[in-house]
Amino acid sequence: MSLPPQALEILHHRSLNSPRAFDRGLTLAGRLPEARHAHEADICWVADGEGPPLLYTRHPAMMLDRLGRRAIADGCANGTLWRLEDALAAARGHAVVLEMKIGIGDREAALAELVRLADLHDAPVLIDAFSLDLLDIVRGLAPAARLSVHTGRYTADRTTITAPGWPPVHNVASARLPVNVISLRLYGGWHRMWPQIEAVQAAGLTPHMSRLLTPEELVEGARAPLAAIYADPEPYEAGLDVLRAACAERLGPAAASDKAP
Repeated sequence: MSLPPQALEILHHRSLNSPRAFDRGLTLAGRLPEARHAHEADICWVADGEGPPLLYTRHPAMMLDRLGRRAIADGCANGTLWRLEDALAAARGHAVVLEMKIGIGDREAALAELVRLADLHDAPVLIDAFSLDLLDIVRGLAPAARLSVHTGRYTADRTTITAPGWPPVHNVASARLPVNVISLRLYGGWHRMWPQIEAVQAAGLTPHMSRLLTPEELVEGARAPLAAIYADPEPYEAGLDVLRAACAERLGPAAASDKAP
């Protein structure tokens, strides 16, 4: 199905973290042709000088949950994770989101390898993070890359950043964000989100949203003027029929003017 510009994009949360997760993500994406789809991977790294930087797909449980090269090789062998180059090869032709997490060693070397691999991918790539430090490094390496920051609060003046490091929560000037996309997190009800969506649009940035944990929240996100929403498999599958209807609403003539992000 050829989709118009106002069609919603579903970002399948963690679906590119392992072969099994990707198989499931592809199946779920195929059941909703009324939307565009992208597959997200959490990216960790080892850049310890003992070989080329090694990037791998894994959602760490905590800040110090970092794997060494042998554990990564074991995880690849048993199918619980991927080297990034293998994940991107499997996702050939599919849009992807690469969310930078944590790693060991030289961050600049690791992120240079991330940029190199992303540049080789044959479909759209969005590089995402909670950390402004990581985003600043990538922006310096790749001025034209599409970058996204996750935040629990965005205004025209200030953005709340929560990321590993000290302080764990801080506010920065919204004008200094090196990004194209603001990935808002649903906190405190939709009455708090609508002004933030409007502020993102007024700044000329693209609004995405995550932390939509129920079918009802996914549907609300699909009906909001967002370009994309993150979706976990369970609420996506449970609410697929109503989500399909919400995505279809955006495709009609009225949606083109009323819902376009």
